[in-house]
Amino acid sequence: MRVVAETFLRLFGIVAACLLTVPAWQRGFYATALLCMCVGLICAGSVVAAQIRVTRRLKRHEPSVVRPVDREKLRNRALLDHAPVPLLVQYVDGTLHAANRAARRLFMTEGVLREPPEALIAALEKEASGPEKRLIRLASAGSAPRVYALSVGKGAGAGGIVAYLALTDIEAGLNAAEAQALRGLLQVLSHEIMNSLTPIVSLSATAEELFSECRGPANSSHKTGSLIAEALGTIRRRAEGLDRFVRGYRDLARLPRPDLKPADLGALVREIATLFMARWGARVVLDVVVPAGRLMVRLDAAQMEQALMNLLNNGAEAALGQSAPRVQLAVEMADHAVLIRIRDNGSGIDAALREQVFEPFVSFKAGGNGIGLPLARQIVRGHGGTLVLSQAGERSEWTTTFDVQI
Repeated sequence: MRVVAETFLRLFGIVAACLLTVPAWQRGFYATALLCMCVGLICAGSVVAAQIRVTRRLKRHEPSVVRPVDREKLRNRALLDHAPVPLLVQYVDGTLHAANRAARRLFMTEGVLREPPEALIAALEKEASGPEKRLIRLASAGSAPRVYALSVGKGAGAGGIVAYLALTDIEAGLNAAEAQALRGLLQVLSHEIMNSLTPIVSLSATAEELFSECRGPANSSHKTGSLIAEALGTIRRRAEGLDRFVRGYRDLARLPRPDLKPADLGALVREIATLFMARWGARVVLDVVVPAGRLMVRLDAAQMEQALMNLLNNGAEAALGQSAPRVQLAVEMADHAVLIRIRDNGSGIDAALREQVFEPFVSFKAGGNGIGLPLARQIVRGHGGTLVLSQAGERSEWTTTFDVQI
């Protein structure tokens, strides 16, 4: 307030001097006119000086309280935290510490890893000279396990650090390579088998028809003719079954890229529930759990419907052996992603077989062709998501749970 008042008085002095100088000079009061001019110039000079002082004060930089060494540490810390790759350091006492934000988020810690994953410890215990890269599978809280490439660099002991560790997420790359290799294998197999199988199907059907036309007492005995007809019929049926089997795998190899468009997941789930009830009716109870309101997700509705129906049908077939067969289709949000869970109360999957359920050509049910789960996983991966078989809780009513995260 004081500065404002002083400035106002100076401006008032300039204005008053300007108003008094001219009349005083015209009336012959030259001394008074000169005095007013001096007062005006002094006030103007003081205003200019005050403005210069204010400008200099605004431009003045306060000395930094952070030492240059500390500034370097803060800069390095910021760079590490912005690195997307989880970084760890190992000290001479064997403890592992998270070095950046990505590592703290992955291992759910603010510093030392109290209980490092066994896969990480096993990889570090392997003898290695110089930088090494290994593949390990790690799981963070609330998400499916992912494959990481572990890079280890030896430290010089400075600051007590003996090793630097970097974990590069290569799950997406491996999934893409695996899918491409599977497509190539299936295309080769289906091409070679179909080339041999198609004429067999055609010839067996023709032979059966011709034999039926020319069969009679003059050509063969009734017993011999029946055996030949039965053999030809068996060949035809098995060839046709194998033909359908190979065509299914060829469809898997030719799975197109998903046409991703915004879709209401809740509406899609209700449509899938309608299809499920049309097939299974009252034999299997379906529980549907969907969040209230619209849940818009970018996906290929037709492909996702096929994947979820495969999982639901597998669950229903597994639950049929129970007194009260039940299947659940639940949708929820988890870590900015959509999680779709398909559960059943069947007999469950043997722990020794859990790693094989997604392998093509493998089926653990009578009459299965081993295509449903691999096809569902390829569809989910095409959406940039994951499909995993989750561990069932000890007290859970559900014995098998498949998690689709997109």
